[in-house]
Amino acid sequence: MDTQAIERYLDIDSTLYNEPTLEALDYYIKQYMMTVPFENINVQNGVPISVEIDDLFDKIVNQHRGGFCYEMNHFFGTYLEEKGFTVHRMPATVHQPGGHTSPHGSHMSLVVPIDNVNYVADVGFGDLPLQSLRIASLDPTHPVTDLTGQFRAISESEDTYIVQKLENEQWMTRYEAKMHPQTIHDFDEMIDYNSKNPDSIFVKQLMITKPQLFGRATMSFNHLTLSKQDNKEKFDVTSDNYRDMLEKYFNLDVKIKPFEQ
Repeated sequence: MDTQAIERYLDIDSTLYNEPTLEALDYYIKQYMMTVPFENINVQNGVPISVEIDDLFDKIVNQHRGGFCYEMNHFFGTYLEEKGFTVHRMPATVHQPGGHTSPHGSHMSLVVPIDNVNYVADVGFGDLPLQSLRIASLDPTHPVTDLTGQFRAISESEDTYIVQKLENEQWMTRYEAKMHPQTIHDFDEMIDYNSKNPDSIFVKQLMITKPQLFGRATMSFNHLTLSKQDNKEKFDVTSDNYRDMLEKYFNLDVKIKPFEQ
């Protein structure tokens, strides 16, 4: 892995940190998330998903693209490993609106242990803060405040943790993960499901999101949503304007087939 090229692209100052510390982890998370969008354009375009590091390097660094969880977290996790961190790839179940859940392993979360404390370092979920989440017991908790809200990671048992966001004064679970470290290819079946199965939300919907200085920009087939601390603005997305929105908010220069038909 060409870490120097990655750091040039992410605008990372390689002289700031020489050890795998929490401060370094949070710095790398922020630089990555502010540069690389979460997006499932290849799924929508019918392009096969590869999680081989050389392919991910070409897509993210050379093509200035993003990806979904398996791509984003595996690439970022490999970079962290190059920087001296221990990184665990954990299978997770996403909690969806209406009480529904996704299949187990339909999300891949990252856990990084530092000084005997586990931290979620997830850059591939779409709406998480620009820093790590300490996995803690319910009391005391260690919430993190971001431009788009408050987040926390709770240890439910020795082998389970949940990631939550505070919404309308209630902690809502975004996903539940198992403390069972996997290799990236242990997720092959779910990668195939999420990129090809018509029941997968990634097949059903276009999802593009990226933090902004004002909060977060999120784009679907129908709307561009700009989420700020106090409000949300929505704009219609059409085949005539989607390329401009991709460039302005996500630094993406790519065609999306459903808009071109």
